Amino acid sequence: MKAVDLLYCFVFFLVADSVSADDGTDFIDDNYIRSNPEFETDRQFSADTVDLSCYSFLSAASNAIKLNGADWSLLADAFERCEEKTVRIVHIGDSHIQADMSTGYTRRLLQERFGSAGRGLIVPLKLAATNEPSDYSITSSSVFSQDKLISYPWREPMGFTGIALTPQNNDFDFKIAASDPFERVYIYYNGSPLSVNSVTYNGSSLVYAVHDDIDCIEIGLPFPCEEIAVELSSFGKVSVYGMELVSDIIGVVYHAIGINGATYSSYNRVEEFGRAISRLEPDLIIVSLGTNEAFGRIDVGDFEKQIDFLVSDLQKNNPDACILLATPSECQRRLRRRRSYTVNSNIAAVRDVISRYAGDHDIAVYDWYEAAGGKGSSAKWIDAGLFSRDRIHYSRTGYEVAGRMLFDALIDVIKQYRL
Repeated sequence: MKAVDLLYCFVFFLVADSVSADDGTDFIDDNYIRSNPEFETDRQFSADTVDLSCYSFLSAASNAIKLNGADWSLLADAFERCEEKTVRIVHIGDSHIQADMSTGYTRRLLQERFGSAGRGLIVPLKLAATNEPSDYSITSSSVFSQDKLISYPWREPMGFTGIALTPQNNDFDFKIAASDPFERVYIYYNGSPLSVNSVTYNGSSLVYAVHDDIDCIEIGLPFPCEEIAVELSSFGKVSVYGMELVSDIIGVVYHAIGINGATYSSYNRVEEFGRAISRLEPDLIIVSLGTNEAFGRIDVGDFEKQIDFLVSDLQKNNPDACILLATPSECQRRLRRRRSYTVNSNIAAVRDVISRYAGDHDIAVYDWYEAAGGKGSSAKWIDAGLFSRDRIHYSRTGYEVAGRMLFDALIDVIKQYRL
C-alpha cells in the first residue's frame, strides 16, 4: 500500500498509534490489518469441503433470516421462476466481501442449485494495488492513477465498486479473464464517453457488438469466452469502476462489492450510490458492514444515522429489491501492553444497533453474530482453525463455513414461501 493511502486510512478512522477502550485498555492500532488483510490462497473452492457438523459451537437455530415484517414473496417467486428470468443479488461489504471467499462460496452453491447466469461484477482491485479474488483477473499494459473508497478525499469521482482507475492516456487496454465463460461484458465508468477499438481472443480479432448507455458500455461477443483483451479510447478524462461478465444462460448472478476498511459512512460518501447499484437490477441487496466501525469509538446515534442513510438510498433507488442487513461476528483485537488478544466488545454493540434498526424499520436481518456462535465464539473459531492470524478475518475454511450458512439461511426463507 502506498504511504499516502496509508495516511488517508489513519485520517479516515481518526485514531492515533493506539486506541483506548472506555475501561482504559490500550489496543494496537488495527487499521493496517483491516485495510491490508492477509488471506489464505493455497486452496481453491470445493463445494464438498464444508461439514458444518464439525463445528458444534455454530448455532443452527440462529442461522435464520428474520424478516421483521418485510415481504420477500417477490424474491421467492423470482427463485421459483429462475429458469425464465435471472435472479440478481448484490452483496455490499468490507474486506470480508472483497476477498470473495464467503460470497464466492454462496455464489457457487446458489448457481449449482438454480443455474449460473455468469460471474457478475468484477473489479480491477489488483490494478488499484489491493487484493483481488482468485476466480478472475484484470490486467493491463496501461498506466492508471487509482482511488480507493477509504482513501478519502478522492482525486476523481468514486465508483460504486469502491475503486476508480483513471488512465493516464486516452488509449488504454484491459485483459479480462474469468473461470466462468461470458458472452457479454459491461464496463462501468464515469467521464468522457468510451469507444471500443478492438476485442481479441487468443490473439485473434473478434467480431463484436457495442451498445452505449449512461456511464456504461456493453460489448457483445460472438461466442462464450473465458479471456479477452479489449482496447479502448476516451475523448477526455475517464475513470473506470469495474466490469460485469454475463452469460446468456438464465440462473443466478451474485455480485460482490467489498472494499478493505469499508464502513456504512464510507459508502455514503459515494455520490448517487443507490442509483448506481440500480444498474445491476438487484432482486436482493445484502449489506454486511459493521466490523470496521467496531474498531473505533461507537457513537450509537451517528452509527444508526449512517445505516439509515445507506438503507434509505438503496430503497429509494431500488424499490423492488429486498434488503438484508447482516451483523458482524465476534472477533478479537490485540492488546498493546501484554502482546495478547481480547474480544472486541464493540462488535456486540454494533450487532445490537443493526438488529434494532432492522426491527424498527421492517428490514430483514441476518444475525451472523448469533449464528456464528454468539458471545465467546471467537475463541472457538480460533481453536477450530476458522480464523486467520489477525483474529479479525477468517481462514478460507472459515469463509466457506460463513458462505454455506448464508446459503442455508437464504434457502430456508425461499422454502417458507413455497409451503
